[in-house]
Amino acid sequence: MTMVPYVIGNVIEINGTRVRILMNERSNLEQIHYNGIYYAGISSGSYVGIVRGTNRIIGRIEREYLEDLSKDPTKHEFLKGRYQRIIEVSLIGNLIKGRIDYGLKLFPLIYAEVILLTLEEVSTILTGNKSVDNNVIFIGTTLSNSIPIGLPWQKLFNTHIGVFGNTGSGKSNTLTKIYTEIFKLSHEGKIILKDKSSFVVIDFNGEYIGKDVLNSKKKIIKLVTNKDGGDKLSLPARYFWDIETLSILFSATEKVQKPFLHNAIKYFRDNESYDISIDKLIEGIGSAFYNVFKCNNNPNSLLLLNKIILIIEEVTKQERDSIWDSEIVNLFSLQWHSKSGSYYRENPDFYINKQNEETIKEYRRHFQDSLALVFCCEDKVMLSSKIDLKINISVLCHLIFCLSYNMVQYEFIAPLLSRIESQASVINKIFNIKPESNAIEDIKKDEVYDNLEGVDILTVISLRECNTISKKIIPLILTNYLYDLQKNYIEMEDHISHTTHLIIDEAHNILSEQSKREDQAWKDYRLEVFEEIIKEGRKFGFYVTLSSQRPADISQTIMSQLHNYFIHRLVNDNDLLMISNTISSLDSVSKKQIPTLAAGQCVITGTSYDLPVLVQVSRLSKEAAPNSENADLLKLWGNS
Repeated sequence: MTMVPYVIGNVIEINGTRVRILMNERSNLEQIHYNGIYYAGISSGSYVGIVRGTNRIIGRIEREYLEDLSKDPTKHEFLKGRYQRIIEVSLIGNLIKGRIDYGLKLFPLIYAEVILLTLEEVSTILTGNKSVDNNVIFIGTTLSNSIPIGLPWQKLFNTHIGVFGNTGSGKSNTLTKIYTEIFKLSHEGKIILKDKSSFVVIDFNGEYIGKDVLNSKKKIIKLVTNKDGGDKLSLPARYFWDIETLSILFSATEKVQKPFLHNAIKYFRDNESYDISIDKLIEGIGSAFYNVFKCNNNPNSLLLLNKIILIIEEVTKQERDSIWDSEIVNLFSLQWHSKSGSYYRENPDFYINKQNEETIKEYRRHFQDSLALVFCCEDKVMLSSKIDLKINISVLCHLIFCLSYNMVQYEFIAPLLSRIESQASVINKIFNIKPESNAIEDIKKDEVYDNLEGVDILTVISLRECNTISKKIIPLILTNYLYDLQKNYIEMEDHISHTTHLIIDEAHNILSEQSKREDQAWKDYRLEVFEEIIKEGRKFGFYVTLSSQRPADISQTIMSQLHNYFIHRLVNDNDLLMISNTISSLDSVSKKQIPTLAAGQCVITGTSYDLPVLVQVSRLSKEAAPNSENADLLKLWGNS
């Protein structure tokens, strides 16, 4: 039996892709049952068909209104025949033999019949001819018709993704749902992720460290700066001893402190291992000793040398009397005689400027030999892991050198020393720096991903117990490292055989253009790094997923380079303007719905989807959901 379509009106105006329809149906039902078939009702954002031969041109309803035929504003009676119902639709494609073909091949004609679409036809339009199967991950259902919506993972996960929404709008659940479903397919053996892709989550608030969140088989790295006992992030030396990174970390000024820091690290860093070795430090401390007493021209030099001695005593747990003989130890207690311009000791009478150069050289040999003996007795592996030891001694030794030859003024560098002293110990708690025997370009393909311990399928890096500075610098260093590894891997292949997926929750913490708590140089460098990755990452198989409650704070360049968006409720005008300006695939109906979306509802749009879809995202179980719930005040404060 041939299906008789449910006709609701006729085309009365065609203006490009916008069409006006005169309705002959006044029903406002959500669904209509006609001749044994269920049809989707009329509402803003729903779909209708326009008959053109055996095909149907599909339009989305954007506006509905009544037109007063009497044109008499003085009459207020609702008389039969006075008003006619008009809807305006935008054309999106054609339904040909039960399949949606986006883009217009046929245009409607005046007086063409407009018909309701069956629920199956609406499902075909919304899912793009796809059903929920192994090639699609289930995300939720449409709001109006409860049609299951699946996302084609082959189109979604090879793009940059943005998940945005105010607090409590459900964005964390959506982000988790997307990746939970893809890991579920892998666990069921329907797809293969192992050795094919790596997923790294930068978790600012510890929301994704629960046992069953995202994936039960994941590595969790909990970084802690306010106490001992946290995990450490393994990192090749070249990524930590990078001058840009260190300048940002220690807030080095551009014109004086940054060049000084660069020269200090350059002198002590080994060209092969890219690390600062204990042998290099011993040589540098010996050189500093020699510069203090040979040049004998700055009252601050001995003070700095004594700071180095205190560091050595703290590390080796030995007093200076047990390391050096009394003749050397006495040198550390000399005072500055401003009139003579020399270090001296009053009793017995002793002035360094009265000693010949051979005596100073002899002092240095005794000093350095004893120092080397002490360090050799210590565990060199343990000493090599102490980042604070390396950086403090390197900077102090270089400052002694610069002061001895009048290359810097102490007052300009002293603030940098204070920042390094206060922050170096924190760095030691979160990084495990690994010397490199080869440059990264020489690493074999099968060794590349062994460099980040534990990165297999999923690694969650929790920054919940890190201080503000660490939360800014860790994502930057880690992202640089992962991006270089991925590029290096792909350069060894003639195609993309491995992908890296970086997921950053609360992305406004590190991608903000508006932050006033940092200097402009750091902000520019940080944004340049991420903007390059967003622009160029896809060609190397490096994909970024960003989640944020304040999209307006994120760099507009980064926002515009995302490919697919999951937009939950946003009410701030600046956020809505950013969304409107950067997402070309978002239509007017969807834009107007964003401020009124309920929790869990979102608009899905982007390059992987032919039209925006309004979806109720399925809620994850308590065990699988991220730890982002509000406090239950009824339970907390209740008196029952």
